[in-house]
Amino acid sequence: MIITAGLLMVSLGALPAVAAAQDADAATANAQAAADIPAAPAPTVTPDPTYRPSKKLVHVARLITRVGVYRRPGGIAPNKVVSPWIASTGNPVVLKVLDRVVDAEGSGWLEVLLPTRPNGSTGWIREANTIVSTDSTRVVISLRRHTLSVFRKGRLVRRVGVALGARSTPTPKGHFAVYQKVREPSFSPLGPWALHLTAHSNVLFEFAGGPGRVAIHGARGTLWADPGTNPSHGCIRVPDPGIVKIAALVRAGTPVEIVA
Repeated sequence: MIITAGLLMVSLGALPAVAAAQDADAATANAQAAADIPAAPAPTVTPDPTYRPSKKLVHVARLITRVGVYRRPGGIAPNKVVSPWIASTGNPVVLKVLDRVVDAEGSGWLEVLLPTRPNGSTGWIREANTIVSTDSTRVVISLRRHTLSVFRKGRLVRRVGVALGARSTPTPKGHFAVYQKVREPSFSPLGPWALHLTAHSNVLFEFAGGPGRVAIHGARGTLWADPGTNPSHGCIRVPDPGIVKIAALVRAGTPVEIVA
């Protein structure tokens, strides 16, 4: 009886181990079978390098309807849908184009810089849902020099001194674009113009009820700041009348490069 009981205990104790070994074998077999299945081929596309941005010219795409944003050209399910209008102001959505390809059916796809977090986010949209134009203006902001320079067709046309983000709320570096131009009321401390960028603060994920978007704007009243200083929450402050001259030179989609 003792031997029989002992054998029974050993047998029952071995059952979970046997089951685990069988499960492991089945998982290995399934993994091997999945590996043997060829991946779905990527859509056939033809690059169009003429749309890639340079220091003298970029393409911009104005949305004319709600558009799906895809991870790759020819995608089936969009990651998100973008409205052609900015809800807070009613301004049209105009996005900087980074690349263009044509799919096997002859349809154009545009890779665009998105105005969302994280900074530098991109996606692909159908060209048919946009109106594409070109922009020969480029803005370069130097954090070290505290300057904002505007180039047109590669030539410097305007340079102004600016105030930038404080050490705890620095102005982010990177390649961005003007998201929208907003005419401010006469009493606004932002001055006559606020040029919202596709950039967001890397430390403030919400500010004054907004998403922490960085802007180039004027400096009045409580937001007055001398060029060469760092008092802001990340925005670029341009004292009057400099902001008026800068606003006249740029539009939605104009590339903005913020460098060290």
